[in-house]
Amino acid sequence: MNSFNSINSIALGKLLKRYKLTSKGRQEIIKAAQKRYSTCYGLNRLARKILFKNSNINKNK
Repeated sequence: MNSFNSINSIALGKLLKRYKLTSKGRQEIIKAAQKRYSTCYGLNRLARKILFKNSNINKNK
């Protein structure tokens, strides 16, 4: 795993545990965390967006 410049790995682990994401969602969060300009707030927002998108997909099935 690459080291994260803007968010440490402990905070990223807590974020991934807090939100019940699919493996694809987790990969999106990790990819966003590796970017230099990512923040904890931005990653939380992205996680909520992914959860909302998945919940709408599940409701339509």
